[in-house]
This record gives sequence, C-alpha cells and structure tokens, in this order.
Amino acid sequence: MRVLVTGSSGQLGVEVCRQLSEAHTVTGLDVAPGPFTQVIGPVEDRTLVFEQVSRVEAVVHVASLHAPHRDRLPKSRFVDVNVQGALHLLEAAVAHGCRRFIYTSTTSIYGQAMEPSSPSAVWVTEELTPEPRDIYDVTKLAAEQLCRLIHHEHQLPVVILRTSRFYPQSSEELAIHRLHRGLDVRDCAWAHRLALESPVPFGLYNISARSPFQREDLEELWSDAARVIRRRAPEVAELLARRSIPLPSRLDRVYVISRAEAELGFHPRFNALEFLRGE
Repeated sequence: MRVLVTGSSGQLGVEVCRQLSEAHTVTGLDVAPGPFTQVIGPVEDRTLVFEQVSRVEAVVHVASLHAPHRDRLPKSRFVDVNVQGALHLLEAAVAHGCRRFIYTSTTSIYGQAMEPSSPSAVWVTEELTPEPRDIYDVTKLAAEQLCRLIHHEHQLPVVILRTSRFYPQSSEELAIHRLHRGLDVRDCAWAHRLALESPVPFGLYNISARSPFQREDLEELWSDAARVIRRRAPEVAELLARRSIPLPSRLDRVYVISRAEAELGFHPRFNALEFLRGE
C-alpha cells in the first residue's frame, strides 16, 4: 500500500515509517528533514496536502503540536496545525478515495477525568468521557471528532489511536510508567501498522504498555501501590529493588488496552518487565 505519514521526522514518525516500510511504500511529510521525510511542508498547507494525498492509498497522521509547545506558541497555532491540518488531510483522503486513515491521538485528552474523585485510582478505558485541560487536549479531541464526522459522512475507514507517553524520561520514570501509563515507541509504531492493516471500518483505541493491574486493585493502588505491585508483578518489584528504584506509594490511573488487544491484535512487547531486563 502507498502510505503518506505526516510528522515523519519526529520520534514516533521515524519509527512508524521504519516499520511500515517493511511492507508498504511510504512517503514522509514533515516541516523538518529526517531519514524518512521526502516532502518538507506543513499540514496546514491545503494545496500541498491534497497534492501528496492524491499519490497514496492511505494516510497515517502523526504530525501535531504537542504539550511542550503550549508556553511558546499561541493557541491559534494549535488550532491551525492540530485541527485545520487534520481536516485538510481528512478531506483530501475522501477526495482521493483513500482506503485508510490513521490518526495519532493521545490519552492526555482524558484530562481531568483521570483525576480521582474518590480514594481510588481511575480505570481509563475508551468509555471514559474526556475532560480536556489545555489547548493541546482540546485540539487533539477536536481532531478526533473530525475523524468521526468524516467517517460518518463519507464512510472513510478511520482508526484513532489514543497513545500514552513514550517520550524520553529517566529510567525510574520509564519503569514505573510502563506499569500503568507509559509505552515504548516501538510498540506505539507497531499499533499504527496494525491499525493500517486492520479491516475495521472505524475504531478508537487506547495504546499503552500492558499493565498487570486489575480493576479490583484500584482502591489499593491509591492507598498502597507498592503492595499491589509486589503481588501483581513480583519480578518487576524485584528488578526495581535491584536498581534501587523505590516502589511508588500511590498510582492515580491505569490505562486499559483490552479493546486494542481484542480488535487490533495489539500485544505490546516492551512492557515494564522487558524494560527492566534491558530488552
């Protein structure tokens, strides 16, 4: 399949292009040069977008302004890039008869809904109603809604991936986050490939590392997370101790990926245990 990947020079975009290139013909579009970027330009450029989409059969839309840009750019830029850019790509995909449209969203859009209102961690499934906290969350949710609208109006096959955090952090943060709210960029890119090759006409999925926790653990995760980790993931607890990484006393949320596992066949390979083993 001929695929346009936007944001192809970023951390995720590079890995998406690398994995898709194993089976597909990939064109990378980004505002900055990169190893998989053939076209330099912004997604806000409607003419450029329509020209590039006319040459492909599918779009994987990774490009976005992210949370770290909030303090440096006006809100209008987030709307231009994250909302208007997404709309250009969606309309171009419809106009040129694309077979698939994959949108990279974020678990950040759940926002305030992930803040516990009772002494219990939050079980974050796709049914949790988003409560955006900032312009990044607002624009990412708006782009999701555009994806849903265009699918319903034109039957464009669309998959939305709400990805958890995968950017560089300390080893301590990475190890703990992959227990409940983190993700390896390789697994994130693999989810994009699964979504591209899936036959589902429309899908919305949380994408994160596999958590060992169960729903019945939520109250205890809030009151004594260390005890739950020792019970549910004893090998992880042992490896953390060897690295002198203290177990957290409290966890506030758990990202649930059961829908992506069942419908996309997404089974993350680089979870907390694999990270601590150096895999």
